[in-house]
Amino acid sequence: MKLGSKMNIISFQGLPGAYSHLVCKKYYPDFKTLPCENFEDTFKAVEMNKADLAMIPIENSTAGRVSDIHFLIQNTKLKIVAEYYQKVEHCLLSKKNTKLTDIKKIYSHEQAILQCRNTIKKYGIKTVNYLDTAGAAKLISESKDKSKAAIASSLAAEIYGLEIKKKQIQDKQNNTTRFLVFSKKSVEVSTKKKVRTTLVFKTKNVPAGLYMALGGFAKNGINLSRLESFFVNEQFKQSWFIVDVDCHPELKSFKKAIMELKKYSLVINILGYYEAANLITKK
Repeated sequence: MKLGSKMNIISFQGLPGAYSHLVCKKYYPDFKTLPCENFEDTFKAVEMNKADLAMIPIENSTAGRVSDIHFLIQNTKLKIVAEYYQKVEHCLLSKKNTKLTDIKKIYSHEQAILQCRNTIKKYGIKTVNYLDTAGAAKLISESKDKSKAAIASSLAAEIYGLEIKKKQIQDKQNNTTRFLVFSKKSVEVSTKKKVRTTLVFKTKNVPAGLYMALGGFAKNGINLSRLESFFVNEQFKQSWFIVDVDCHPELKSFKKAIMELKKYSLVINILGYYEAANLITKK
């Protein structure tokens, strides 16, 4: 699948060395990368033609869904064109020539710390929450204090000149993050391939509204691989739902299911369809 334009630029949230950066380099090696301060800026980079694609983490097998993403994709005009699964292999990084016994504090994003809590507990090291993993690595590289270390990627160690004291310190070795790639234009995918379609919708405020809205998928033999609810504007009266449908949108079965969904929904937004990626359980 060929993606991108003449720019060949892909945006991601975080500093160089972030896990999103690692995924960009792995799956789009010929693209230049554009670091962004937050997810909103990552989307805007594509919307304002500063990048062709945006690499966005959606959910993690250990920590669950990534916060704020649901609100950003709810009304986006960008389309999902690809998905990838990436094992998150945390490393303990320090200044060079630092002994493990010298380390007294570990800096990292709170989710990375939680995902490595057994290892941290084993060594009895205090933790400090930081904005992101790559930022923590950069902080350590700029510090002269060898008692400080960071949990981040091997790419961050390479970029910031840090030493990897321990590899794969995450508690669960199959700790995996799912990423979605967004673009201004959809990409055609054959109906013969294994396709996934992602959409968001808001049901009518009626009894069993969700049950009836999703009934069309069951009637037409379509599997839903993901269903999540979220609220918008701090109101708890009506839920929005994001759904991953294991079906090509051009198939008759999908169109029939959508017709049923429309009967019980106020808003439906198909975010895109793409070739379904295989979940990686081994390195």
